[in-house]
Amino acid sequence: MAASAQQVAPPMWRYSLRWCLPHLPCPGEFELLVIEAPAGQKLPEEMRKAWEARPEGYGVCLDFPASQAVKRWSAEAKGKVRRKNLERRIEKQAPLFADELIARELAQRPTYFEGK
Repeated sequence: MAASAQQVAPPMWRYSLRWCLPHLPCPGEFELLVIEAPAGQKLPEEMRKAWEARPEGYGVCLDFPASQAVKRWSAEAKGKVRRKNLERRIEKQAPLFADELIARELAQRPTYFEGK
């Protein structure tokens, strides 16, 4: 394993006992209990016990928080993919005139195909 490899935390699920009647105002706390557990495990025992003794109108909810930040593409990568998609699309539709049509499209929208 490479020294630069990063350890990735296992995905977590977020269980919460919260108010589930949107047409009625919440009589107290919106969330009574929140537990984060590893993905794929059964409902934690503590949450099950809280659910059995819950006040009326509350329910167990399961959320899947985003595990990673959104990774943005560089302008170079976007431009490369856009040019490749253009070439593939034109080669499929008009293979005899592909070179001319690709050159025309690149000339009409150069900034788009640079990834900007």
